[in-house]
Amino acid sequence: MQSNNFKNIEKIAEKFNKMNRLSRLIIRYGTLAFMLMFFLGTLTMLVYKTIPSFNDYTYYLGTQIIKMSFSVFAEAIIGGLLIDFFAGNS
Repeated sequence: MQSNNFKNIEKIAEKFNKMNRLSRLIIRYGTLAFMLMFFLGTLTMLVYKTIPSFNDYTYYLGTQIIKMSFSVFAEAIIGGLLIDFFAGNS
């Protein structure tokens, strides 16, 4: 069972290695943007929790940044895969 799963993972990794350069760049920079936005949102939430009498809007801002980071991540992954699919593996 595990060897079958390992073969499936190898197939997926092989397909990702065959993606065109533009798709890989979109996914790479989309992931980077996700991590930076997620870190910024987490930092904003941490500031709100640690500093007393800080603006309540900061909590809302932090949660919105974190939510948006996941949206950016999904758009980058889906966009990169769609570009690779429509451009054809060159």
